[in-house]
Amino acid sequence: MLVSPQGLLVVALSILAIGKICFNRDYLNCFGIVKNHLECFRMADGHISKVSFLLYFVAPLLLSLSLARIRILDDTVTNIVTIIVSIFTSMFFTLLTLILDMRSKVEKDTKYNAGDAYLSIKLLKETYYSIMFEILISVLILIMCFIELFAKQYTNIGSIIIYYLTFILLINLFIILKRIYNIIKRDLEI
Repeated sequence: MLVSPQGLLVVALSILAIGKICFNRDYLNCFGIVKNHLECFRMADGHISKVSFLLYFVAPLLLSLSLARIRILDDTVTNIVTIIVSIFTSMFFTLLTLILDMRSKVEKDTKYNAGDAYLSIKLLKETYYSIMFEILISVLILIMCFIELFAKQYTNIGSIIIYYLTFILLINLFIILKRIYNIIKRDLEI
């Protein structure tokens, strides 16, 4: 029983839980990334926008539910998703260096007045959090795809999760694109 796949999974999860609880190791804790990304959707009154929540989190769920009813994942779809997400992940790491470089440029450039610099740095910070969230989602998609590929048991739940995370990834890609557009547009106008 202990050497079965389920037994090994229980042992691995137990080791991770013991490391977290007993030894206070937070290497796998990514809640800060998610929290900072969600802060980008906070309105002036302090509440998270319900419209944004519906658009960016509920709509992808509905899309993934419908897509999973049309087609459950198989080797072909999983391989395509894995390749595309791997490419996106490397692109996100490259974008991180671009964002950090842009931030140092804004802080050092004397052409920026205080208001423009504040807005640009705020947008860069939100973009940074969104990119980190995208990297987290990409890693989760890759893990799920590897599990599906190696287990060769394509289920409706696994399909829904992978489709959902993929739609979240794509929608947030548009958010990042819009923010970078606004930053560069602002930079060109100064």
